Amino acid sequence: MTLTPTRAVDVRVRRLTTTLYGYSFLEEFVLLYPVYVLLFSDAGLSVWQISSLFALWSVTAVVLEVPSGAWADAVSRRLLLVIGPLLTGAGFASWVLVPSYAAFAVGFVLWGIGGALTSGALEALVYDELERSGAADRYARVLGRARAAGLVAVMAAMGLAGPVLAWGGHAAVGAASVLVCLLTSVTALRFPERRVARAGTGVRRGWV
Repeated sequence: MTLTPTRAVDVRVRRLTTTLYGYSFLEEFVLLYPVYVLLFSDAGLSVWQISSLFALWSVTAVVLEVPSGAWADAVSRRLLLVIGPLLTGAGFASWVLVPSYAAFAVGFVLWGIGGALTSGALEALVYDELERSGAADRYARVLGRARAAGLVAVMAAMGLAGPVLAWGGHAAVGAASVLVCLLTSVTALRFPERRVARAGTGVRRGWV
């Protein structure tokens, strides 16, 4: 069966948006988020050590935000969306397997790198694919729904984190969080991406 142009566009947009909503939900559906301070406290970290971890996380994200935007223009954005959750999941795994200040620091650095890789790449990919399908005017609405899906995921994670922690401890919460990161990465493989170098953009000159 041959699809009409309008229907073909709708199919492409539907695949993009459903993938985006699933990705946005899974990215925030991390049971460790509501309880990781408890993990740090149970591992014997002091208040200043916990504060320094948050500072390290913030510095990592800020320092990498600009180069990650350049990487998103130089390499596959879908690839960055696949790699980002894997790095974050590796960080969470280190927290549970080796609960120590050093492991927590490594985890926050990996989390910061993963977040920086995906932040700009996701929005750029979605806009470009919508524009290519002639649906750029839907961008704000689509991103708004994706953020709403993320908020729903946060609330769901907050509701489930306590029972899972009571049932299986930090190991169960950590394992669930790593699994969600893996699912997020797999979901990113469904994103369409048809990159075309544009005249005058300088993309071919390299990200530096």
